[in-house]
Amino acid sequence: MKKLTNYLIVTLLLLGGSLNASKRDWENEELTAINVQKAKAHWIAYGNAAEALRGNKMASSRHLLLNGNWKFNWVKHPDLRPVNFFEEGFDVGYWDEIAVPSAWQMKGYGIPIYTNVPFPHPRKPPFILDSVPAYFTAARIPNPVGSYVRSFDLPASWNGQEIFVRFEGVESAFYLWVNGKKVGYHEDSRLPADFDITTFVKNGKNKIAVEVYQWSDGSYLEDQDFWRMSGIYRDVFLYSTPKVSVDDYKITTTFNDDYTKGQLKLSLRMRHDGGRVNHRLEVFLLQPGETRLPEKPLFSKQINSISKAKPLFDFETTVDHPQLWSAENPALYQFVFVLKDAAGNELMAQQQRFGFREIKIRDRQLWVNGRSIKIKGVNRHEIDPVDGRVVSRASMVKDIELMKKYNINTVRTSHYPNDPLWYELCDEYGLYVIDEANVESHGMGYGKESLGHVSSWQHAHVSRVVNMYERDKNFACVIMWSLGNEAGPGINFDAASKALRSLDNRPIHYERYNDVADVESVMYPDVVWVNNEGKKDSPKPFFLCEYAHAMGNAVGNLQEYWDAIYAYPRLIGGCIWDWVDQGLYKEIPGRKGEYFLAYGGDYGDRPTDWNFCANGLITADRRITPKLEEVKKVYQNVLFQMVDPKNGIVRLTNRFDFTNLNHFQGYWELSANGKTIQAGLIPEIDLLPGASTEIAIPFQLPEALPNTEYFLTTGFRLKTDNLWAKSGHVVAWEQFLIQAGEKISDELPCTDLHSLKVNDNPQEITISNADFSVSFSRKRGVITAYQMHGQKLIDTHPEAVNGVIPETGLVSWHKESPHRLSGPRANVFRAPVDNDYIFGGGPGPIWQKQQLADLKDEVLDFSFTQKDPCHIVVKVAMSSVSKGEFGVKTHWEYTVRGDGSVEVKVDFDPDAVEWPLAKLGVMMEMPQGFEEVTWFGAGPHESYIDRKHSAAIGLYQHRVDEMTEQYIRPQDMGNRSDTRWFQVVNYAGKGLRFKSDDTFNFSALHHLPADLDQANHPYQLVHRPETILTLDIVHNGLGGGSCGPGPMEKYLLKAGKRSFSFVMQPVGFGN
Repeated sequence: MKKLTNYLIVTLLLLGGSLNASKRDWENEELTAINVQKAKAHWIAYGNAAEALRGNKMASSRHLLLNGNWKFNWVKHPDLRPVNFFEEGFDVGYWDEIAVPSAWQMKGYGIPIYTNVPFPHPRKPPFILDSVPAYFTAARIPNPVGSYVRSFDLPASWNGQEIFVRFEGVESAFYLWVNGKKVGYHEDSRLPADFDITTFVKNGKNKIAVEVYQWSDGSYLEDQDFWRMSGIYRDVFLYSTPKVSVDDYKITTTFNDDYTKGQLKLSLRMRHDGGRVNHRLEVFLLQPGETRLPEKPLFSKQINSISKAKPLFDFETTVDHPQLWSAENPALYQFVFVLKDAAGNELMAQQQRFGFREIKIRDRQLWVNGRSIKIKGVNRHEIDPVDGRVVSRASMVKDIELMKKYNINTVRTSHYPNDPLWYELCDEYGLYVIDEANVESHGMGYGKESLGHVSSWQHAHVSRVVNMYERDKNFACVIMWSLGNEAGPGINFDAASKALRSLDNRPIHYERYNDVADVESVMYPDVVWVNNEGKKDSPKPFFLCEYAHAMGNAVGNLQEYWDAIYAYPRLIGGCIWDWVDQGLYKEIPGRKGEYFLAYGGDYGDRPTDWNFCANGLITADRRITPKLEEVKKVYQNVLFQMVDPKNGIVRLTNRFDFTNLNHFQGYWELSANGKTIQAGLIPEIDLLPGASTEIAIPFQLPEALPNTEYFLTTGFRLKTDNLWAKSGHVVAWEQFLIQAGEKISDELPCTDLHSLKVNDNPQEITISNADFSVSFSRKRGVITAYQMHGQKLIDTHPEAVNGVIPETGLVSWHKESPHRLSGPRANVFRAPVDNDYIFGGGPGPIWQKQQLADLKDEVLDFSFTQKDPCHIVVKVAMSSVSKGEFGVKTHWEYTVRGDGSVEVKVDFDPDAVEWPLAKLGVMMEMPQGFEEVTWFGAGPHESYIDRKHSAAIGLYQHRVDEMTEQYIRPQDMGNRSDTRWFQVVNYAGKGLRFKSDDTFNFSALHHLPADLDQANHPYQLVHRPETILTLDIVHNGLGGGSCGPGPMEKYLLKAGKRSFSFVMQPVGFGN
């Protein structure tokens, strides 16, 4: 009955609310603000020049932060809100408290909703209170309203001053009252709102009240692919100014042809009500690194009157040999504005860092300071796993430091203006920014219904673009503007582009309507398409605004994209989707105090796109992934080409845009089978950006030993510490195979070995000598036991009963299989990675439907022969068929040797199918206790056939638990490619080594592929005590198919006959 009553209440509220919907401010697309100050550059008011130079807004005598605990009330429908809470006599003492800034969903009010395209509210713009499907969260919680209240004491020194309050970010719409009086209203969740509250405040204690609506007409333009959250999520503060003040300014720089002279122009807008004044404005210019105010100002202006019609002042000067700002060398100058009264007293000061830099489109390329640059970028959402929408300075710095360390030079602020601090840090550390307006109406599609076509929405579109420009116009890092994302074409974007061009000359981007942009762009093309685009005779450069979709185990064939980008000047680069998983910490059900990273649907939120929010190169808690390692390698700014391996002649190309290679320390190492045998430093190399040279690396090439590979690894490190990394940080490297010794068998002669004997019975054969034994099941056709000096290396477990293993309670290797793993058996399944789905059109669903994880083996033939006293050959013919009737025939030849090793040769003949296979190889297990993995091959991190450029060939060691990756949704993981050999041993160093004459893939985990496939979150994974091994000839590529192309043709695993051979050799037994 309670549920029915609640349903009726919500239904009545929806119906009642819709009667006068057109009168609501928050359902009126033509109303975006009431009494909000004109948009302006981001600045902080200081009391004097000394405060401005320190740049600490918290210490400014003209700044009062209102962050902290506010009284808070939350309701699920506007009609339930406390309508008069803003009144001075209203008692909020019993209300909860909430932190500002915060997203209220992260504080337990309502739930966060993750959806990509579908609106989480009605699809009837501009209306919010309308019917939605019954399963929507909005059917229960139609439009929550948060009411905020706090008090503040006005500083006595502010008496007689102009007083403003700034909200840096409130989602999605809000009203403001001060001392019971209504001040104004604002939409656009990603840009600030400044209100003049001079006439509303009083001396002493004041009350400020804010009413925030989760959804508004503005939400139709905020349909980005992210978590939907609400509240006051950025800083709130008061600031004061004199009656006369600098209200806005624009800094522009232009140059002569060789950039030896910079023309610096400063345009200032003053705030005043007109009339006579007697003030002086002094403008000081500080060079990069200067911390003291110069003795004389660069500009000085006596202000006696200010015209309301034209409150502008322009200053211009020439600077000789300016230090240029770029992402590589972020040289920042600084203006300090000081306003003085007639007696010379400082009334107010402001400071603004800026860079001398020039952005141009020329010859179908993007030029910064006269250099054609490549955008090595990422897209980045503002997200924190604990605080949701609130991102701390420490988190921003962490992101930027990682980007710099991993050779990323550009960030697209997908898909909205970020916190102003982000731009300040990008200016300081050196990152290019593509600044994107908060315009995305994806849920309306791109056709007639797209809001870009609807004239009543034009003001909302244009104001969001123009206000973004006004706030961010002085940040050096902003090299390109973006009109929005996935909001279709239309007249509103024509208007927005026109308005922006009237204000600024930086290039404009907009992927859905290239006609109004200065660059052409597209999302998620394949490599062939990109190459063809590079060949096009188009007047505009081409930019991949989103590519290499990094969802889960992804970022395949990144190198091929960049081979194309470097091949064609018109291709100016791209931004990977995206930087960080949008995971949120949520308590594990039934495990108090333990948390997992949640994705869409985990909160019961509907509609949802599940884990499509987890596309990061790093995890939500900012951990490095192999994907980011690949990005670092492919994005690196030095090209190494081997010219003469024997003599160590390497050709270097400096792909930095502004940095000479002499800024870095070169190094080299020569290794033999993964062990360094020679090393040295490379003398300083004077190589300008874009130039190439050949160097000789002075190693002494030894005589090649049998079964030995010699690799040269060379690279460059930072010489000194800088803002984002310590000296010694590797910025670029490459590895070359120099020589390989003859491959010879390391098997001992038969005369040195114990003879073998066979114990044959109807169930199995056991081959043994005094040192070891190995048993083969005639029924199953696999090795069921393998031991050396009494140490079990492979062991047979009891057969599963109803899918459960007796004495353990663990589910069998597949719940419907009657058998356990033991020795090697055919395996063609991997737990589909996110890219294997391609919106349901990829091979992953086919593998699952075919139930490839559960092949049923049938022994067709079993025989053995003794070649000589120390070699016995066991031959097995098998047919393995899935429930979906996919089959693979295998012919096995095991050669058991007198030294205890077993050579395995297997021929695969899979059914001819049109879809790609996941892999071809074998799977087996070793008993509990075998935890130490050592390998000679690609590493140290995970690698795959189309994502292994960052994995150097070397000798590595991990524990089994360290071979996993923290993908937010479990999937295939932990593969190591180009393996020569690996071994798995116990604490005593005893175990098995696996080696092959050909390189192969392997993994060592405590999970079966089926375990990975069946879990939605890592905490749900079965952690098996045994070590599960896979050895594979080849895998299907990873590609970028979660939101783009699947693997390239050359990386597809097509059905066909293949052979694989390897040796299992006991180690640690004195042999």
